[in-house]
Amino acid sequence: MAGQNPGTGGGALTFDVFGTVVDWRESIASEARAALGPRGFERDWHAFADRWRARYQPAIEKVRRGERPWVKLDDLHRENLFSA
Repeated sequence: MAGQNPGTGGGALTFDVFGTVVDWRESIASEARAALGPRGFERDWHAFADRWRARYQPAIEKVRRGERPWVKLDDLHRENLFSA
């Protein structure tokens, strides 16, 4: 290995941070509680986050199968939020 430049190997270091570094469920539950609790909305906010997340795969699958046209992910999240 002496004399080799490790920067010329053409490799990549990748990792998934969603669910590891980003605690999506707790963030959604906490922010929903903080924003909506004072307005009189009492829910199981973790269950709410779970319901919202559970709607993602069925929604994106409709796009994949061509049952609906391509749509921005933010739009899918918004639609799913209103139905959660």
